[in-house]
Amino acid sequence: MKELILLIDSMTNEERLAFYAFAKARNRRSDVKNIKLFQLIENGVTTDLATRLYGDENQNALYALTKRLRDNLIDFTASHGLETESDEEMQLLKNLLASRIFFEKGLHKLGFKILKKAIQKAHKLELYALLNEMYHTLLQHVHKNPSVQLDLVVEEYQSNLKNQLAEAHLMTAYAFIKEDLQTGDQDVEEVIDRHLKTYGIKLNAAFGFKSLYTLMTIAVETATIKSDYYSAAHFMEEAYHIVNTKKDLATRHLYYHIAILKLMSMTYFRNKNFDKAQEFLSLMGSQLKLENGKYMKTMGDDYYHLKALIEIYTGELVNGMKTLSHINHSTPESELTSIMAYFQKEDYAKCSLIMRGLSHSDDFYEKRAGFNWVIKRNIIEILILIERNQPDLVESRMRSFNKRYRKRLIEKKEKRVLSYLKLLRLYYDTPHQVTTEAFYNKVEKSFDWIGADREDIFVMSFYAWLKAKMQSRPLYEVTLELTNL
Repeated sequence: MKELILLIDSMTNEERLAFYAFAKARNRRSDVKNIKLFQLIENGVTTDLATRLYGDENQNALYALTKRLRDNLIDFTASHGLETESDEEMQLLKNLLASRIFFEKGLHKLGFKILKKAIQKAHKLELYALLNEMYHTLLQHVHKNPSVQLDLVVEEYQSNLKNQLAEAHLMTAYAFIKEDLQTGDQDVEEVIDRHLKTYGIKLNAAFGFKSLYTLMTIAVETATIKSDYYSAAHFMEEAYHIVNTKKDLATRHLYYHIAILKLMSMTYFRNKNFDKAQEFLSLMGSQLKLENGKYMKTMGDDYYHLKALIEIYTGELVNGMKTLSHINHSTPESELTSIMAYFQKEDYAKCSLIMRGLSHSDDFYEKRAGFNWVIKRNIIEILILIERNQPDLVESRMRSFNKRYRKRLIEKKEKRVLSYLKLLRLYYDTPHQVTTEAFYNKVEKSFDWIGADREDIFVMSFYAWLKAKMQSRPLYEVTLELTNL
C-alpha cells in the first residue's frame, strides 16, 4: 500500500486526469472500485479503506484491488511515457519498422529513403542503441543500392558501436563504483580511478546527456565524500561545456538536463561561488516549468533545498527558512539544513525540536545520507546541547562520538574534526578563556587550513560558531563574513 501511495503522490494533475481516462477506457463495468481507491488515496485517505470500499474489513479483496490498481498505474505510466516523452524515438522506431517492411515488399528505394532520414535523426538525438538496429537493417540490404558506399556505412556502424560500448562501460563502472563505496571505508579516489581505468573511460564529447550526467554524478559524489568540491570544479565545468554544445537536445533529454543543472548549482554553491550557483539554479527553475512542470514533483524539492541554501549563505536567512517550507517531502539533508538555519538564527529550542525528528540510528542515516552527513549531524547536535547548557548530554555525546568515529576519521585523514571537538570541550569547560589570545593561538595551531577559496562551506560554518564565541559577535554575521570572502 505504501508503494501505491507514493506512486499516486508522485503524479502531476495532468497525469491523474489522463489516468482517469485510461482506467475508464479499460474498465468493463461502470461500478469499479479501482478508480474509487485511486480517488481516496489521491485525497489523502489511507485508513479504513476496506470498510470504505466494501462495507466491511475485507482485506483480501482490498489486497487484490490494490494490486490491480498498481498494475494499472504501471501500464499507464509506460504507455503515457511513450506518448509524452518519446515521440521522436517512437517515430524513429516506426520508421525503422516501415523501412524493413518496404524492403521485404521490394520497395527498396522507399526503404532506403526512410531509413536514411531515420539514421540522420537518431544520430542527432544520440540514440546509439536504436542506431545499432538501423545499421543492421542497412547492412542487410545495402547490396540492393549501388549508390550507397558500403565502406562508409561500415565506418559509421563501427563508430556507433564504440559510442554504444562506451555508454555501456560507463554504466558498468558506475555500478561497481557505487557497490565498492557502499561496502566500507575504501579510498574514494582509488576506487573511482580503478574502475574508470578498467574501462578506459574519459570525458568525451560523444557522450549523451545520460552518460554526462553519470560522470558528473560520480565527480560530485566523490567531492561530497571527501568534502572537496574545489578539486571537482574544473571537471564539472568541462563536462558542462560539452552539455552546452548539445543545447538543441536539452528538451529531448529534459530530466537529465535538469539534473545536470542541479549538480552544477550545488558544485558552485559548495565552492562559495554564489552568483554562479544562482545562475544555474535559475536555469534549473526555468527547465522545471517546461512540459507543464512534469518534473516538479520529482525534482522540485531539490530545487527548493538548493534555493534555500543559497539564500541562507547570501544574507537572506528569513527567506531561506521560508523556502524550506516549500519542500513537500523532507530528506535528512533538508532537515539538517533546517536545523542549521535555525542555528544561525540562534533559535536553539527549534533546533532541538527538529533534531528530535531525526530519530533513527547513525547507521540508518549513513546508508541514506552518507558518512559526512552523520558527522555534521553529530557535531551540530553537540553545539545545540552546549548552547542549551546541558552538560551531562554534552559529555555523553562527546564520549560516544569519539568512541564511535575517532578511528574512522583518522583513517579518512579528517583529524580536524577531532581537533574541533577538543576545542569545543575546552570552550565548554572554561568558557571565560574563549576570548583570550591563548585560546586564539590554540585554534590557529589546531587546524590545517587550506585557504578560504578551497575550504568547504560547511566546515567554515562550524568554525564560524567558534569564532563568534571568540569575538563575542552574532553567529550569522560571522558565518556570512567567513563564507563570502
